Amino acid sequence: MKTVRTMVILLVLLAVAGLAFIESGLYDVAADTEHTRLVRWILHTTQDRSVERRAEEVQPPGWLANPSPAVLRTGFIHYQEMCVTCHGAPGVPISEIGQGLNPAPPELTRHGDEIDENFWIIKHGIKMTGMPGFGATHDDEKIWAIVAFLRTLPKMTQEDYKKKVAEAWAEEPAGVGEHEHAPGEEH
Repeated sequence: MKTVRTMVILLVLLAVAGLAFIESGLYDVAADTEHTRLVRWILHTTQDRSVERRAEEVQPPGWLANPSPAVLRTGFIHYQEMCVTCHGAPGVPISEIGQGLNPAPPELTRHGDEIDENFWIIKHGIKMTGMPGFGATHDDEKIWAIVAFLRTLPKMTQEDYKKKVAEAWAEEPAGVGEHEHAPGEEH
């Protein structure tokens, strides 16, 4: 019984110390400073395990193995409009906005095979990373189109990407003809 009481007291003291630390404001949350190694490990491990667990329930559509050019174009347009600013593209560096994020957004040219996880992250976003959840504004079909396009990024050259941008601008003056926004939003 004495051991249980000691454990309860220890847990209460740890909780009080944790709350005191949180309330103190001592931890620097500025985006231009790195987290401590322990905090970085906690955040990355929590994020990775959470996404992995939830992505297990994602069922990719059968067409994803061989998407049509129209699907890839839709995915490209959405990527160009919503993702390239933070994640960059072949020959397109991460913008000043993306460079100011902490944690830094991944360069997606290396993540094309993470199909289920990419879908889940695009749809739901990740708290406190700057990654929004696009499921609020995009249906699953459009999100899968983005995932299909992401699968092409690792093999894409800078010239390939420039060509896609030029084609999109030639077909639609704004380059975003298929990118619909919610009512009242501007392009």
